[in-house]
Amino acid sequence: MTKDDLAQKLDHMDPGATLTVPEDMLAQMFGEVTLSYESHEALRRIADFALEHRCTFAFHEHEGAVPCFRRDDVF
Repeated sequence: MTKDDLAQKLDHMDPGATLTVPEDMLAQMFGEVTLSYESHEALRRIADFALEHRCTFAFHEHEGAVPCFRRDDVF
């Protein structure tokens, strides 16, 4: 998946829907080797990208969860 593919998927999500993206794939899309809480700038870029597409981004490194985008807007 490319960053453009991700943008398209986020734009077409229903309100309240979530989309998980494997951590390594997401890191690659944003020019990183890995994602961690030390990757503040990368995580901020991803969160900003999510907001541009009316979503929020969650990354829970310590819980072993997959990074997740959630569509927040409602009709």
